[in-house]
Amino acid sequence: MKVSVILPVYNHARWVKQALDSVLAQSFTSFELIVIDDASQDASWDVIQAVCQANPTVRWQCVRHKTNQGAPATLNEGLKLAQGDFLAILNSDDVWEAGRLARLVSLAERESIDFISTDVALLDGDSKPKEAIERHWVAWFEALKQDYLTHADSWATLLRGNFLITTSNFFFHRRVYTQVGVFAELRYVHDYEYALRIWLAGFKTRFLMGEKLLGYRLHDSNTIREKPLAAIEENMRLLLGWLPRLQRVLDWQRLRGLEIQLLDLYRYTREEWLTIVHQRLVAREQELFPLITDRDGWIAERDAVIGDLQQQLVQHREWLAEREHWVGERDGWILERDGYIAQRDGWIAERDAVIALHAQHLHDREQWVVERDGWIAERDTLIQQLQQQQQDLLASRAFRLGHALLNPLRRCKQWLTGGSHA
Repeated sequence: MKVSVILPVYNHARWVKQALDSVLAQSFTSFELIVIDDASQDASWDVIQAVCQANPTVRWQCVRHKTNQGAPATLNEGLKLAQGDFLAILNSDDVWEAGRLARLVSLAERESIDFISTDVALLDGDSKPKEAIERHWVAWFEALKQDYLTHADSWATLLRGNFLITTSNFFFHRRVYTQVGVFAELRYVHDYEYALRIWLAGFKTRFLMGEKLLGYRLHDSNTIREKPLAAIEENMRLLLGWLPRLQRVLDWQRLRGLEIQLLDLYRYTREEWLTIVHQRLVAREQELFPLITDRDGWIAERDAVIGDLQQQLVQHREWLAEREHWVGERDGWILERDGYIAQRDGWIAERDAVIALHAQHLHDREQWVVERDGWIAERDTLIQQLQQQQQDLLASRAFRLGHALLNPLRRCKQWLTGGSHA
């Protein structure tokens, strides 16, 4: 078995079939394919099984983890399972050109090259070219390639930046693995650290510039893009930790490459911090915008309330003015009323005096009535006495005798009076 292809998979159900098909489509067919699903939570394993069943003649090793172990551990497991003279890695979201293995195997055997990488074509999620969209990434990669062209020192270019890009670009002889060993447990730069060990060990390497035999898919779920600041920090820690080991291989040109990468990392850190701050500000704005809208609504309502209150205040002042006028009129009415009351009190006093006088008069009248009744009683008694005396007189012989004696005289007087009058 000439080549062992190690294909780690994690949650790439969308692309893993393309990756597998690109291996199966190689013009060089003397390979085994080691597929390790690192406990994917999507349908990746179902896709792998379907491709395996559709290609029973291929030498497969399909492994599925029960728990996620991470990229370095998965790659190391694949390296331990590998039986080929050459080891090649392809991540489940990348693709190979059909002639990649044939080209690399032929070159490695012809020139006894230990490690080979190629140029890279940038792809999007739909496997379409993405160079026009990722201008900053392309500019960075082109600068690395131009740096290599100026001096053909891969050490200097590697210290300036990881021009290998990804473990999908790793093609190396088994003796490299035997000497260098397994990948370090680094989340973001395990490929870069492994390359530094290969170069430091003095293996013969080759970079096929201009031969884009690898399709590298750059998408939002790339591990390197999940936490850019963490990736930059891990890269800087790696370089700083490697400085003592690099001492014996550094010259001015390589030191200059290392300086450029550190400056780039510093700039990336600042840009990422600014981006994070901007994103947080934007997120905060998104939180604040509804509050601002609510605030503006409250201000509008407040202004409306203030307007109503001001109108009510004007009306209140008008009412106060009217009330003051009414109070003045009321006070005038009260003074007038008090005059009427004083006048009424005078009338009442006069009435009470009249009533008292009348009461006195009534008392006097009652006394007079009592006296009058006494007089009347006395008179009636006297009259009765007189009447009785009159009756007694009229009934007496003397009165009758006198009346009889005087009767002729009265008639003569009446005759004389009557006659004189005629």
